[in-house]
Amino acid sequence: MMFTVPMEFLSAAILSKDAQAVSDELLRIGSLDAVTVKSVSGVGERAPVSGFGGAAGESVEISRIQDLRRRVEGFLVLANPPIQPSDPADFSSETLPDLNAIEKDLGSIASEVQSLREGQRDLQDKLLRLEELRRQAEAQGPRDKGLRLPSSASSVLSYRRGSVPEESYSRLERELGALAAVTIPAQLASGGRLPLMIVTMKRDESRVRALLSRYGWNEGQEEISSAGTGSEALKEIDARRQRVKTQLEDKALEFDGLFASRGRKLADMWASLRAAELSMKMRSTFVRTDSVSLLSGWIPAADRSRVEQGIRKACAGRCHIEWLAVGQAAPDGSEPPVEIKNSKALAPFKTLVTNFGVPRYGTVDPTGFVAVAYLSMFGLMFGDAGHGLVLLFAGAFLLARSKRRRSGDTLARLILYCGGAAIVAGLLFGSVFGRPIVPALWFDYHGVVNGEPRSGGSVRDIYDILGITIKFGMVVLICGFVINWVNLFKARRWKTLLFDKAGLAGGWIYLAGAWAAFYFVGHAYKALPPAGLLLPLLGVPTILLGLKEPMEYMEKRKRGEAGPMTLGTIMGFAMEWLVGTLEVYSGYLANTLSFMRVAGLGIAHVSLMTAFSQIAAMASPPGGVSVAGFLILVLGNALVIALEGLSAGIQALRLNYYEFFSRYFNGTGRAYKPISFRSAE
Repeated sequence: MMFTVPMEFLSAAILSKDAQAVSDELLRIGSLDAVTVKSVSGVGERAPVSGFGGAAGESVEISRIQDLRRRVEGFLVLANPPIQPSDPADFSSETLPDLNAIEKDLGSIASEVQSLREGQRDLQDKLLRLEELRRQAEAQGPRDKGLRLPSSASSVLSYRRGSVPEESYSRLERELGALAAVTIPAQLASGGRLPLMIVTMKRDESRVRALLSRYGWNEGQEEISSAGTGSEALKEIDARRQRVKTQLEDKALEFDGLFASRGRKLADMWASLRAAELSMKMRSTFVRTDSVSLLSGWIPAADRSRVEQGIRKACAGRCHIEWLAVGQAAPDGSEPPVEIKNSKALAPFKTLVTNFGVPRYGTVDPTGFVAVAYLSMFGLMFGDAGHGLVLLFAGAFLLARSKRRRSGDTLARLILYCGGAAIVAGLLFGSVFGRPIVPALWFDYHGVVNGEPRSGGSVRDIYDILGITIKFGMVVLICGFVINWVNLFKARRWKTLLFDKAGLAGGWIYLAGAWAAFYFVGHAYKALPPAGLLLPLLGVPTILLGLKEPMEYMEKRKRGEAGPMTLGTIMGFAMEWLVGTLEVYSGYLANTLSFMRVAGLGIAHVSLMTAFSQIAAMASPPGGVSVAGFLILVLGNALVIALEGLSAGIQALRLNYYEFFSRYFNGTGRAYKPISFRSAE
């Protein structure tokens, strides 16, 4: 669509008892950008949502619903894979969900999750202790020599031999297990006591000593048979590690099972809360008298029939509906919201436009122009078919990953398009991975930059490349002028269209200046156009620029908004005209020459690849490529793709924003944000 989407203003009166049904129907349609009408004569307060004491109670309840919904969202994304919520449109009803019951369910789930998480943390900590214990024990010496008391006082391990009452061993082992200590008991007890060896980290010695004292430990050098060897100790540590890993796996399965059993309930819980939240939000924009609710807002003109039918159906015809055209609507005097409607293929470029600002309602949608200009600039700066192929694969990979993760794919699509633009430009320039491998369809960029063009044609040196980018920039700027003229004509702003620096007078100056510049270059920089022709061509529009301020002043005087004209007023007009004229001439020249950066980056791209090729040749035998030379080429290409690709993308964006948009773009619009069951946060 060439212009922003046309809007119409809806104003409807319904019975208050039908407010819920109408609200839900509008949410299903999802086209109303609601406006609260506060200045209509006789209208009272906003209608409180049924069941709550006015706007204050309603606000508290909406806040509570939002908090509960966000808690549910936290559980949905905690599951693996994340649980997809149900459709809120299936859960709209006259009554709100039981918030107390939902809060109780969420508390129960949170308690179970916390218990599982704490168990996992404890097991993970125990596993880390055991792994550290094993590393230190193994470092004491070869396994066949056994574990013995360390000879160095700096050892991080503590070894103890002794005995405990046989009936106390199982409890002692359980409590020592929390410290990742390893107990190696003898095979037989003696005199009611069980000999054993204990291996712990030295940092836990105080805690271990307290446990041993509690369970009747006797220090000594009791014989522990084969259980006291280093090999057996390491086996015991490995067995403990494996048991802990198994317990961790069981906890993970238990965690997944929790969400498998509660997943559908959580998905429905989220949908019911979201439906209630959106319904209350929609109805909070209604105002009412005693028994009638009024609703209003902006609707795309194409949805008018569907919205009207939906309202009449929801309230069984008990309504009065009015549609107002732009200019008759918006009691607060605000402009309609702006919707830019393009194909999905242009979504990345729509994002580039809206990141700068929202166009004014009723103006030209610049998305298509930005797409062409951006990709053309990128291709001229990054013209290499091989490098473009890498970007193409990178974009395809990111696009596939974003689809798997169900995340945004704007950047992936932009990289994909930039890769395609680079491939096309690379074929035009005959460049593949920094080498002139294929015949150039337009001109040999590498040959021109290196002073050895392989083919004939009009592009023979760097100055010709600079000339191409300057001409390209002039086309972009002229397109900007034309778009601005169309916007001004459509808005019937005749004075600005005729006398503004971006209007017809400014465009006249730019085109006349461009013709004079080409004339000068075409005559070997030795002659300007005849004065009898040049002075009128530039003088007439320059004088027209000076008429804008006096004309605006006269209109203000007619409305009584300006005082009588004085010498100071005339001097002010003269200064405004002088400064404005200097700004026009210097600004247009700077805007045009700014496009030389397109040539600069393209030349830098070729120069860098030529340098890496020469370095690789120096590291290789004559007529061949060594391993070192091959690595230099690979790393050089990777470096150029990363740095030049980023630079080209940024510079193309800058030229669009500050050279192209400055001719016509008015980013004062308000984005169209309808309330619907599909609305994001």
